[in-house]
Amino acid sequence: MARLIDSVIGHREVWNSLLHLLENGHLPHAMAFVGSAGIGKKKIAWAFAQALVCESETRPCGECPSCKRVVAQQSESVLFIEPTNGVIKLESARQVLQFLNLRRISRARVILIDEAQMLNPQAANSLLKILEEPPEQTYFILIVSELSQMIPTLRSRVQVQRFSPLTNDQIRGSEPTPEWMVNSARGSFAQLEAFRDTANEELRGLTLDYLKGALQGHRSGLDALMDRAKDRDSALGAIHFLQQLLRDWNVAENGDVIHADLPLQELPETASSKKLGLWQEAFKLEQDLNSHVDRSLLFETFFYRAKTP
Repeated sequence: MARLIDSVIGHREVWNSLLHLLENGHLPHAMAFVGSAGIGKKKIAWAFAQALVCESETRPCGECPSCKRVVAQQSESVLFIEPTNGVIKLESARQVLQFLNLRRISRARVILIDEAQMLNPQAANSLLKILEEPPEQTYFILIVSELSQMIPTLRSRVQVQRFSPLTNDQIRGSEPTPEWMVNSARGSFAQLEAFRDTANEELRGLTLDYLKGALQGHRSGLDALMDRAKDRDSALGAIHFLQQLLRDWNVAENGDVIHADLPLQELPETASSKKLGLWQEAFKLEQDLNSHVDRSLLFETFFYRAKTP
């Protein structure tokens, strides 16, 4: 079980680049691992932390005591910080500073900060100086989906390592999986697992009924979707399905559709310009939902725009 990297799927170019920087003495002391959620950034961060603290010349060996303690997440040389109730507060930043005040007893010390965009301004500001001038052999890895979500002063102090979504073959694995789930997952294991929930299959069908009803001026699909999408997460899920369905509708002639198992041919004949406009409008729905616009108002507004000739 020893080498964490051996259980990671994909991202070999990023891994090899990190090792190259480490072996040549050019590794920055503060990095941001940036990429979509659920693609393995956190696993790579833990695997690289194992390489940093490994006692062997060939790192990570997976067999030395330091490597084994990282596997068990009991290493005195690795501090893992994550949000509590959606935020990383000043107390967590103080925990980092206390950790760094302890005497280093291994090859390196590593601070992993998951969802670093959740650092509140007080916590982020308290870490700025230590990020700029960390103690010797101290490394920060900030894990984030979108670099733009981080406070600018933090962004300016980290070197970015970008992670691409996994390929469909990589996330498909050996378990039988409907192709629409693989295509919809956008290279994310987290998304794929979420789709396995039967509730998401139901939401997908309701979203198609909503789109079909909106185009025909029938409210039944809107009402059914509103009954199902009662919280932000389910509303966001419906919007993502709507984006994908509209994308499929626009590119159907090319055959490159995500939801090939759904009867998209039942959607009424519509001008190409309107189909493209609705697809673009669906992305604005997501932006507005993230800006805390009322979900009922969003779906109602899209309904009226879709039914307008």
